[in-house]
Amino acid sequence: MSITQKNASFTNNLKATFTNKQISNNVTYTYVQDFKDIIGFRQLLDKHLGQYESLKAPNSTYGIADAMDFMVDAVFQGYSRFSHIEKLRKDEAYISIHGGAAPSEKVCRDTLALLPDNAADTLRAINKELLAMQAKTEGVREVAADFDDSVITVFGSQERSNIGYNPKYHGRPSYKEKVGVISGSKELVDLTLEEGSHHSNYEFLDFFKRFESSLPKEWLLKRVRADRGFFDDDNFTYFEDQGYEYIVKAKMTSNMHKVVKWVNGHPDDYKWEQADERISEHAVFHTTDIRLPMPGWARSRRIVIVRKTLPSKTADGQLIFDECRYEYQAIITNIDYLTTAEIFNDYNQRCTVETSIDEVKSGFAFSENSQVDYKCNELYLLIKMIACNLHNWFKQAILPEGERHHRINTLRRTIYKACGMITGNGWYRHVVYQADAAFQRVIEHIQLALTQFRVQYGTS
Repeated sequence: MSITQKNASFTNNLKATFTNKQISNNVTYTYVQDFKDIIGFRQLLDKHLGQYESLKAPNSTYGIADAMDFMVDAVFQGYSRFSHIEKLRKDEAYISIHGGAAPSEKVCRDTLALLPDNAADTLRAINKELLAMQAKTEGVREVAADFDDSVITVFGSQERSNIGYNPKYHGRPSYKEKVGVISGSKELVDLTLEEGSHHSNYEFLDFFKRFESSLPKEWLLKRVRADRGFFDDDNFTYFEDQGYEYIVKAKMTSNMHKVVKWVNGHPDDYKWEQADERISEHAVFHTTDIRLPMPGWARSRRIVIVRKTLPSKTADGQLIFDECRYEYQAIITNIDYLTTAEIFNDYNQRCTVETSIDEVKSGFAFSENSQVDYKCNELYLLIKMIACNLHNWFKQAILPEGERHHRINTLRRTIYKACGMITGNGWYRHVVYQADAAFQRVIEHIQLALTQFRVQYGTS
């Protein structure tokens, strides 16, 4: 038998043992827990949720705040389904980090069912104070707010889900989630879980006013951006009266098409400006503007017309008539100091809110509404919002700058879910990871950043 044949007899189908309870992919959460301890996250929960503790039975092992704290941890680590959080609950490393046992998934579900309807306002108050705590460490800054909604298809008999506009699953019942996000830094200021048949503008001004009241005093709202679902004279009037800049996509109604026809019919009065970010002779987008009151409006407003040049031929080589070579959009704004091209490109930054929604759908399971009861789904969604903002603050304050642009799923794969062991006792307690120089630099940065943040937060 050759050496090669002899070695081949030793297969990689090795015997496995399952005796080591120390190895875990949740050990890095110790740094998140330290961050939570520094900012007083548990005290924040106790402060707001203490009013509901009397709803629990006198002999209950876990209180309302215990369950909420655990659900936030589970969502942060990617255990979004109730059936999955049992794995985190039984993880020895997490128990060590958490400082004791955690409630079961049944206790978590029962807690949501036990809470009254107005508990949603309490969770929003927790989120508001969490953002205020963050803003206090950052100082005053101007912010822009992006608004959007998203269709969430359900595959069961969830309460208050119904059939509405659903671009992917036609005729399926759904919810709608409306969100208000800070542009750039991506904090979720507020959200709602609504019936699937609601249109985007449904009670939007009430939602916006609650958004306003939830902003930290250090965040000065300067600009509002929204898509055509929020195209409404009452919205524009309110923004103007409050002194906010706004850039809102217009619905291409028959009256708006008449405006486009008028602009095209007077080329000497309305000059088209190239709007592509790269100046080119093959530019796709051009813009111009006109100021007038649309039917039903009491005020005249600036309307930016966007013209998109379509290909001269179809995919199969057929020529397209000149009158069919353009596609039009319109944007309503009260900003006069920006050019039409700048307005168009600024509106396109609103696309970041769609990216944010995609991230929270996949990373924080905003698209999962597994409970039959509407109230339970809404409360769990608000818990996910709190977990999302907690992560966002941790990411911006503690992670190395080169890691901050990553989405939560990437950060879980590369940092938060890295395998290791917690060993030692007392002051000798420490985490053991696989040897990796790049990962070591990340962890050492996190450790130093937490030390510096503890000093900063104590004096802020």
